[in-house]
Amino acid sequence: MATLRDLKRQIGSVKNIAKVTEALQTVSAVKFRKAEARVKKARPYADNIEEMMRDVASKASSKSPLLVGREVKTVAVASITADRGLAGGFNAQILRRTIRFREEQNAELKQVASGRKSVSFFKFRGIELEEVFTGVSDSPTYEKARELGQALTKLFEEEEADEVYLIFNRFESALTQKPVVKRLIPVAPEEDENDDENHEEDSGSYMEYVPDAETVLKRLVPRYVETMAWQAMLESAAGEHGARMTAMKSATDNANDLAKNLTLQMNKARQAQITSEISEIAAGAEALSAG
Repeated sequence: MATLRDLKRQIGSVKNIAKVTEALQTVSAVKFRKAEARVKKARPYADNIEEMMRDVASKASSKSPLLVGREVKTVAVASITADRGLAGGFNAQILRRTIRFREEQNAELKQVASGRKSVSFFKFRGIELEEVFTGVSDSPTYEKARELGQALTKLFEEEEADEVYLIFNRFESALTQKPVVKRLIPVAPEEDENDDENHEEDSGSYMEYVPDAETVLKRLVPRYVETMAWQAMLESAAGEHGARMTAMKSATDNANDLAKNLTLQMNKARQAQITSEISEIAAGAEALSAG
């Protein structure tokens, strides 16, 4: 049974942990509000860019691989996680989704990692990394998103990959981040059961490019990929801070509850000790009076 000294030491340790987690919660809350504002401002622009590119891909007559693709022999996938932990299941759900995505592919795979957590995860499992991007998850910049976008576009243009995918956490709320798998290149919408109907509806559409389709698309698609990478980083940053804030709040609450339980145990132990001492004194006094 734990002594009073042990219980006091445990209570002190738990309270110190509660102070640390509460401080982390406060810091994450401030960062979360800023990240949430950024992602909400950027989301309409990214959605419009994506819609425009899908529309161009579905209506354009160009046979550029950037639009219609080519035979899939190699698939590149970029996974975006955080650089730090203490964020609940935020990183784990992206890594699990990536592994499941890799298992579903019937082609050679090239892995790109953004975030120290994903880098360490893949290296530990012996998965070779084509590109690594770290130190940006906390507060991403467009320059870093451009580097990621250019690296992914380069893999396709140099025919090292025939399809390029991005896996990241889409921010929904501080409590919810949804893993998303997005195909970046080729830009053409992935086939679904309504493709034939859509093709018939769009068959009469015509789009003219100046100076020509190939030139326009070669300039437009890389910008599109950069924008999608930028939006994914913003979504991931907001989700990371929200998840860490939630996890730290839960940790603080649990630490405070544990401190209360330990204090209750200590009070009971002290009361038992005092009762035992009083009983011993009473027994001694009774023995003296009887003598």
